[in-house]
Amino acid sequence: MISTSTPLGIDFPKQIVSLLLNTINESTKQMFRVMWNIFMSLLVEHWKAVIIVLFTVLIYAIIRALLGHWWVLGNVLYNYFYFGILFIIGLIWGPEVFANDYFKLVLVIVYIVCFTLVGIILNKTGLRRKF
Repeated sequence: MISTSTPLGIDFPKQIVSLLLNTINESTKQMFRVMWNIFMSLLVEHWKAVIIVLFTVLIYAIIRALLGHWWVLGNVLYNYFYFGILFIIGLIWGPEVFANDYFKLVLVIVYIVCFTLVGIILNKTGLRRKF
């Protein structure tokens, strides 16, 4: 009688796929951790320069908005809010949260909130003309 079972077991293909998916997930989390550590070390070392650059860009955007180019200020405010919220999320839950598949839903919510908030700010300041 000839045996048809493999020496590695019947579930070997399933185990390989599971191992591969777990490895990809863990390596993605480690990649986010490495990038976060690099970003934080640069931010800590050059925090004064970062603040000066961000403040300069904001002043430039305000001046452009006063000259009629309100979308420049809207773009700057949106990016400050969006990436500021992502930075706070990374500080609270760690950079591994960005590797989670469900985090894409959070990104959609953050996008809508930031977009709406910038619209409200531009409308309240009167910089954006209502069409």
